[in-house]
Amino acid sequence: MPMSNDKDERDEQSGDEAASEQAPATGAGSEPGDTPPAGEPDPPPGPIVEPVTPNRSKKGPRIAALVVLLILIAGGVTSYVLTREAADQEDEPSLTTVAAPETGAVAGEDFGAAQAGDCLTWDEGDVSDLTLVECSEEHRFEVAAAIDLAQFPGREFGPDAEFPNELRFAELRTHVCEPAVATYLGERFDPRGKFSVNLINPGEAGWNAGERTIRCGVQNVGTTGQVFAVRGHAADQDQSVTWEPGVCIGIDHDIPTDPVDCADPHAFEVVGVVNLADEFGDNYPSTEDQDRFLDERCRQLAAEYLGAPERLDELRLTAFWDTRPLSSWLAGSRTVNCAVGAQVDGAGFATIIGSAREEITINGRPPGEIDAPGDDNPPADAEPSPGN
Repeated sequence: MPMSNDKDERDEQSGDEAASEQAPATGAGSEPGDTPPAGEPDPPPGPIVEPVTPNRSKKGPRIAALVVLLILIAGGVTSYVLTREAADQEDEPSLTTVAAPETGAVAGEDFGAAQAGDCLTWDEGDVSDLTLVECSEEHRFEVAAAIDLAQFPGREFGPDAEFPNELRFAELRTHVCEPAVATYLGERFDPRGKFSVNLINPGEAGWNAGERTIRCGVQNVGTTGQVFAVRGHAADQDQSVTWEPGVCIGIDHDIPTDPVDCADPHAFEVVGVVNLADEFGDNYPSTEDQDRFLDERCRQLAAEYLGAPERLDELRLTAFWDTRPLSSWLAGSRTVNCAVGAQVDGAGFATIIGSAREEITINGRPPGEIDAPGDDNPPADAEPSPGN
């Protein structure tokens, strides 16, 4: 999640040009029904995206968040998690691939009955208890389309075809499910929001029984691969990535991850959620206008949350916030987080343990042993903070 803070000045803003997503280096230009030529290596695990230089703000660090795209497998096969690193501007995310746990479920009646607009949920890690539920109830997957692979040309998905490998399902997510979700949600899909495009396949047992239909859809997946339950249809929601006040967001190598107990290492603590529409109405505010408004509003919320304005300096913390790009605004996303955390030299977050409303340590040290933010003249005998 890109976030700004209330220190420093701003960079000159670059344009909002998007990076173009490229086809996989292997099998580029192939259709879903084509079988890769014999003797050639498997296609790469997901699309290759042209690298772009993110716009960075001197107002504060734009911390790249990791958004995980999980391809669910409702059968005995190793799945893959596609991790996307979000840049500051309207660029496309770059994708890398890491292995996810092997699942052991078998497709059931509810999987076979699920159609566009239906919602699915489960509790077991292997998705063995996958169940159709009303979308008004908590669910973990909203179906955008049921795609029968048997209808594709060629023999790749024919009656005698072998169960596709993980990399092929990753390609299907990109080339089949992303267009299906774009059709299903249209302008209501926030490409920088909490929903990711994913698929559920019938699993190897279902495949061997003749099932060839996959379910394309959206779900809310955290950076660690955890699937968060939601209520309601995606098109009816503000898709902003926000958390309730008091939630602490974990940390991994200076980068925020998923919600954790505040007693555990974390990057920042949410002090409030702001609806930008209350200030700007339906007119999209520039990033500069958002920063000017949120600079004051988030410090106000931080003071209220901590009990007094001076507590920020006493705790050696800084107010942070995120902003909404135009693509998110057009999809209906209006809310942003206000949080408190500590910045390390450069662009990352320090590791905090404890709630800011109680006692905390920053990189293993109590706040009283740390120079106040913006202090350029620390005592000569001051020791550097761990990790700095």
